[in-house]
Amino acid sequence: MNKIIAQFFVFVFYLFFAFETNAQQFKIISAEDVAALPFATLINFTHPIIVSANVNGIAELNAQNGDSIAVSYVGFKTTFFVFNSNKSTIIRLFKETVLMPPVTIQKCKKERSFSCINKTVNYILIDGVRHYFDGLGWWGLWWKNSEYAVRLKPEKENTRLESFSFWLNKSAFGPKSAINAPLIISFYDVNDSITPGNLLTESPLFYYPKKTGKQTLNLDSLQLSIPPNGIYISFQCVTHEDYAWTQNIKMRGSGGIKDTIIKCYGGAIEGVYSSDFELASFNRIKNKWHLFYNKKGENELHPSVKCEAVLKYCAD
Repeated sequence: MNKIIAQFFVFVFYLFFAFETNAQQFKIISAEDVAALPFATLINFTHPIIVSANVNGIAELNAQNGDSIAVSYVGFKTTFFVFNSNKSTIIRLFKETVLMPPVTIQKCKKERSFSCINKTVNYILIDGVRHYFDGLGWWGLWWKNSEYAVRLKPEKENTRLESFSFWLNKSAFGPKSAINAPLIISFYDVNDSITPGNLLTESPLFYYPKKTGKQTLNLDSLQLSIPPNGIYISFQCVTHEDYAWTQNIKMRGSGGIKDTIIKCYGGAIEGVYSSDFELASFNRIKNKWHLFYNKKGENELHPSVKCEAVLKYCAD
């Protein structure tokens, strides 16, 4: 029997034992126009918890007086504060002024398109044993890494991203409806450390999956020109109670191994092995991107996601 090693769904739970507190309700709005910021992210650093607001910018976060809280939203400055139950729970975020300047492609009389497809394999052999990469999912309580990004670096220069496709599966233990959890899609340039750098758009794209299988984002209206070092497309699942599902697992504690119910969200983005299409992960607790693997050689296979992009370029 082949030995299947899941390289992503690792549960790290010792940081998340229960603490005495109450769920506090917050509303996150734009400081400029007081518009609600849907699916904003809230973090309790004192008792590491990450949650998403709902579509109306309202979130419930377990917190007690003295807890350190952060609230973030794509295209806005992150705000930090110490929770006090006597203070207002309306959180105002200001727009981020530092965005990647747009790369302009000169208008041309004739455009051509081509596909950029991840050259994938389902597994790799290590000492004769098959190793699989299960892909990206949002299982359990380990929310340090709640945003993941895959890099496109087309061979042609001065290209524009017309569409991007990925494959979504039902989680192994989740209900069929779990794949309906919204995904927050963002776009970044690539910095010198080959991780996501500056945002390329002022606001995120919200994607609502309807079924499993191939998912295609039509991006032509965004006019996303790809910078010289490529572009990162990131995924973040909305971790809100409306989209949660639970799973019973065996967990070791002070009293031995016992059944533990964990909370999970969404489906699973299909994973593969690739020689390019770098995969990065964002640690929200440390506020830092890092590569998902340590690539040693140019053609070395590493974990990535199954994806396909359609790009346009001037044929003049």
